[in-house]
Order: sequence, then C-alpha cells, then structure tokens
Amino acid sequence: MKEHIRDSIQWIKNQKLKGCITGSCMLDEYWDGMDVDWFAYNKQSFTQMFYAMWYNPDFQILDKLELWKAEKFMNQDNDFYKVGVQTIKFHYNTCIEINIILKKNASDIFSVLSSFDMDLISIGYDTYLEKELDLSGDSHKTKIARPNKWNPQYLNHEAWAISRILRQLGRVFKYHKRGFNTDNMVYKYIELIDIMQKHQDIFNSNSYSEGLKIRKKNTKIVKQICEVWLDTHEITDAQIEIINEKIKEI
Repeated sequence: MKEHIRDSIQWIKNQKLKGCITGSCMLDEYWDGMDVDWFAYNKQSFTQMFYAMWYNPDFQILDKLELWKAEKFMNQDNDFYKVGVQTIKFHYNTCIEINIILKKNASDIFSVLSSFDMDLISIGYDTYLEKELDLSGDSHKTKIARPNKWNPQYLNHEAWAISRILRQLGRVFKYHKRGFNTDNMVYKYIELIDIMQKHQDIFNSNSYSEGLKIRKKNTKIVKQICEVWLDTHEITDAQIEIINEKIKEI
C-alpha cells in the first residue's frame, strides 16, 4: 500500500498543474486508509486534473455519490459549484483514495494550508512550483498538535467563522487514534464553542433567534462529547456521527 501511495503522489506531481498535495500522506508515516488530497488553485487546473484521472485506467470512481458529482461536473451543472468546496474522489488502483478539491479563496499553497485547523497537517507540496511549504512547526517531532496560528478564522468570532472551523473537529479524534496528542485542539474547540454560547440576538429577527437557539443547543451537545473525550480519550462511531450531524446544523 505504501508503494501505491508513493506512486499516486508521483503521478500527481508529474501533471505539473497549479495546485498542491496535502493531507496525511505528507507526514512521512503510513496508516490504513491513508488518502491523498490535491487542492486545485482554479477551475482550469481542477478540470485538467479531473480529466487526466478520468481517462487514466489507473484511476476509478467507485462511489455512487462521487460518480453523481462527476457527472454534474462534466455536464457543467451550476449546482456543482453551489458550496464553497467542491470535491471528487477517485481511487488509485482501486485501493488509495485520491481527493481532488476546489476550494473558494484557496488560490495558492499558503491559502490552502492556512485554512486548516491544526498545525500538524499544515504541510504541502506545490505541484506547479515543485516546492514544499511547511507551516507545521515542530508538531511532527513532538507529535503534539496545536491550533494553526496561520488560520485567520481563529480571530473571527462570528458564528459563520466558528462554524467553518468546527467542521474540522472530527479530524482531531482521527489523529489521536493515529498516535498524536490532540488535547490542545479539543480545548481550542471548546473555547470556540463557549464564545458561540455567549452570542446574543442583536437583530430582533425571528429567523435569527431560532437559528441562534439551534446553534447553542447543538454546540452544547458537541462540547459535552468533547469534555468526556478529554477524560477518557475514547469516542464511539455513534458519537462522531452525532457531532457531524449537529455541526451541519450550526
């Protein structure tokens, strides 16, 4: 499997398109289920990479949802671009997941890496400039993950900004299972939740008030799960599913 990871990364590098490779594959370690993420800097590069994989027999789309997204993309359906992040998942030699991603306002490697929540994963390889950028500090050496100091969203206490960061919470538990200390990240998420809990309705709007109630209710549940995890460092698939569902509604 390690060879497949290495070969798929080299193939992506050989395309020399405007984008960058990120994710767990950059950490010089290997885990079961490891994938490769490639962020395109613009629609043109995303399109070129998509078709390079689509017409290469070493890459397949095995998931029905991913195939549905691919068909929407190929049919130039505007719905494909409705959300801020577009992804299509291929499999290299049927075993390695390759995610090609187009993210709003991520037009270079720094803007991609600075959007991540923790420093541990803030390392990437620019496939156009053929250079690596490492914002991870000493986290690989210490195996201690901390909030990514380059992420500007941490300075924004608006509900939408906090919600955007909260969507990455599941990764914290995943990397703990891989042997990293992610306690600092959970404490940071609890801090952000506490900020959201203090938000008040200043618009005198029924729709805003209702949305605020839902956000406070959901983040309270997420916080409770996080606090239990800090004591036990154990989490069930059902709890992760609850976290994902509640965060989607925030």
